[in-house]
Amino acid sequence: MKNSLPKANIPQLVTFTLLAMGCHIQISLNITRLRAQYSQALIDQQVALLTSDVQQQLTDWEHTFSRFDETSELMRLNNNTDQWTTVSAELFAVLQSAIYFVAKTQGLVTPTLLNSICAAGYKQSFETLPKRPLVAKQTNAIGLATDSSQCLQRPRLTSSSNEYRRNSSKNSSNTDDNSSHQYIERIQLRLLANGEHQVYLPTGMALDLNGYVKGWCAMQLAEQISKSHDYPMPCLVDMGGDIAIGVADDQDINKPIVWGIAVAKAQLNTTTAQVENQQDEDVAILAISSGAVATSGQDHRRWWHNNQWQHHLIDPDKNAPVVSDVLTATVVTTNTLTAEVYAKYCVLLGVKQAMAWLKQHHIAALLIATDNQVIASPAILPNLVQLKLVQPNLIAS
Repeated sequence: MKNSLPKANIPQLVTFTLLAMGCHIQISLNITRLRAQYSQALIDQQVALLTSDVQQQLTDWEHTFSRFDETSELMRLNNNTDQWTTVSAELFAVLQSAIYFVAKTQGLVTPTLLNSICAAGYKQSFETLPKRPLVAKQTNAIGLATDSSQCLQRPRLTSSSNEYRRNSSKNSSNTDDNSSHQYIERIQLRLLANGEHQVYLPTGMALDLNGYVKGWCAMQLAEQISKSHDYPMPCLVDMGGDIAIGVADDQDINKPIVWGIAVAKAQLNTTTAQVENQQDEDVAILAISSGAVATSGQDHRRWWHNNQWQHHLIDPDKNAPVVSDVLTATVVTTNTLTAEVYAKYCVLLGVKQAMAWLKQHHIAALLIATDNQVIASPAILPNLVQLKLVQPNLIAS
C-alpha cells in the first residue's frame, strides 16, 4: 500500500522472529516514542534483552503445554488419569478457558480430541509430518503513513451460552477413546487452600490444548511487552496467525496506533512458485487498534496420511477432520484465545450456520468458502479498510 504523507509520520518499527511451539512467531514493536527519548544503542539493547526473554518464556511454555514431549506438564497430566494431579497456574488457566468454550460452541470445539487427531496421523510436530510442497506466505511488518499511525502485518494462515449438542445424560462411565470427549463435565478443577492448582482427568480422556495455547500465549506476550516491560512498547504479536495487540498504558487514546492486518488468500497444496505469484492476493485488510485477530482453517496445517490429505480441525461427532464449506475463518475480538476458538467454530459449523451465528452475536469475521468466495459479517465492516476480493453482495446483512 502506498503512502503519501511525510516520512516523519511513518511509525518506526522493530520486528524479530522466532520459531517455537510448532509455529513461526513474529513480534513487531512500535518504538516511535522510545526513539524520541532514548538513544538507538539503548533501544537495541532493550530489544535484544526482550528477544531473549521472550525466547525463554516460549521455551518454558512449550515444556508446559507440548503434546510432543512426554515430559511436558500436559503429557504428565494425560498419563495420570483417574487421579488428582497438581498442575501449574498456566495450564490450569488455559484448561479452564477451554472447558468454558465447550458449551459456547455447542461441544464442537473441545480440548479432549488428542486421540482423534493422533488417529488422523498428527502424532509428531507439524514440520516433520509427511506432506507435499506446501508453503505459507511469510509475514512482514510495513509502516502505513496515516493520521492514526498505522502499521501493516501480514499473518500466516494456518485462525448467552449454548447448550451442548451432545446428550450429557448418557452413561458417563463409558471410557471408550472415541466417546470420552463427550463428557467434558467429568474433568474436575480445584484450587487448594495452599494455592496449588489440581486437575482430575478421567480414564480414557486425553487433552490437546495447542489451539488454545497459541492464543493465550500471544495475548500474554502482548500484555507483558506493552505494560510490564521496563520500556513498555505498543506491539503486535503473531503466533502462527493468532495475533494479539499490546496497547501501552500511556498511549494517547485520542491517537490510537492502528495496525493493518492483511488477510491472505487461502491456499491449498501451494508450491513455492505459486506463493511468489500470489504475494499480493490478500482478500482484505483490517484496521485494528486493540484486541486480537485469529485465523483458522483447512488450508495450511495439512498433512498426508492414509493416502489422503488430513487437517487439524476435528469433527468430534466423527472423530475425524471436518468436511466443511468454510476453507478459512478470520475472527476479530477482544482476546486471541477467544478469536482462535470462534474461528475454529466457524469452520466446523459451515458457511450458512457460521454466518447466522456471527450475526446473532455481533462478532466480526471474514469467511473464505471452498469456492473462494469471501464473506464478511456485518460487525467486521468498521475494521475493513480495503475490501479487495470481498464482494458487496457477499456481506451478510
